[in-house]
Amino acid sequence: MELLLVLRNRLAKAIDDKATPPRDLSSLSRRLMEVSREIQALERQEAEDAEQTDGGDDDFDPSTV
Repeated sequence: MELLLVLRNRLAKAIDDKATPPRDLSSLSRRLMEVSREIQALERQEAEDAEQTDGGDDDFDPSTV
């Protein structure tokens, strides 16, 4: 995840850099969108995993056995 965040920031800098050739902007933009989607998917997965692990600490009720 950390690597994806660094890559996203680097791509954004390259897109904003005036020295970046216009011919490269399309591929850089496309890659930035791909990396952003990957980050969002990982964040969603982490949130879902956190929700699933939060529900297991209920008090034990012996009458339910």
